[in-house]
Amino acid sequence: MLKLCSYFVIACLLSLALPSHAITQEKERDIQRLMELLDVSAMSGTMADLMVPAIIAQERKQIPNMPADAENAISTVVRKVTLELAPELFNAAIPLYDKYYTHSEIAELIEFFESPIGRKYSAAVQPITQDIIRIAKNWGRKVGPIAAQEVEKELIRLGYK
Repeated sequence: MLKLCSYFVIACLLSLALPSHAITQEKERDIQRLMELLDVSAMSGTMADLMVPAIIAQERKQIPNMPADAENAISTVVRKVTLELAPELFNAAIPLYDKYYTHSEIAELIEFFESPIGRKYSAAVQPITQDIIRIAKNWGRKVGPIAAQEVEKELIRLGYK
């Protein structure tokens, strides 16, 4: 019992020694507003869209001739679960905005994203990102073989091959 009490006292002292940082309710509300303007919740839909092909590919290893209705069912289930659990992602992002931005910076970002150019930027981010991913994949197809050749040469030079 004495040992348990001493552990409790040590834990309390350590918790007092650690810097505590609590986000104010006003800043948290502003962060939530900013995240709404940035449509952070849409990230869960995008993540579902990215997960579905990978999950279907994994399932195809076990069911090579998977019918289209099974693929549709997988897609529906993954999207449903992802969207149901999306608030967790949203809430987990709040401390990140708190960590990287002051309250006044959050207010400035809100002002920007409520402006016409901010709304245009926000609307364009996802299509631009998709275009960049497509460009990066094509670039990777070009760079990959060249890098592989150079790695092969370097391994030979080092005597590993």
